[in-house]
Amino acid sequence: MDINFFSLPIFWIAIAVIAIVVEGCTTQLVSIWLAVSAVITAIIAAFTDSLLIQWLAFVALSIVCILATRPLVHRFRAKNANVATNSDRYIGKLAEVIVDINNADGVGQVKVEGSVWSAKTTSPYVLPAGTVVKIDGIEGVKMVVTPVNVTTG
Repeated sequence: MDINFFSLPIFWIAIAVIAIVVEGCTTQLVSIWLAVSAVITAIIAAFTDSLLIQWLAFVALSIVCILATRPLVHRFRAKNANVATNSDRYIGKLAEVIVDINNADGVGQVKVEGSVWSAKTTSPYVLPAGTVVKIDGIEGVKMVVTPVNVTTG
């Protein structure tokens, strides 16, 4: 069987194109390294007909590229894991309970800067309407609040 010398680099370029398309559909940063490895293997294929050498080069390059960039990808993703939203501006502010907050029943609302939010408390007690609370965080669509001792002078 006669193998066409120019068909092997084309095979690797096709693998690279497929990997780029797959990477375009995902954001895992894995397929892009397969594409890089396939392009380098296409260059190697121009100099050797050995399928064993080509496959070993492709596998080795893929593993090295993925392992070398893995720490960078994790660091980048960890840095961008918490995406700030407009609702984050409420954290640390004071709010007023407008509907009794009862964690057992899953009810309660607070009003902060004119916005009404569902709320739950870190306190084991029911917080009655009119209580001033501090917003500690947001979990899903509920604000997490703690009661504040307000003294009048």
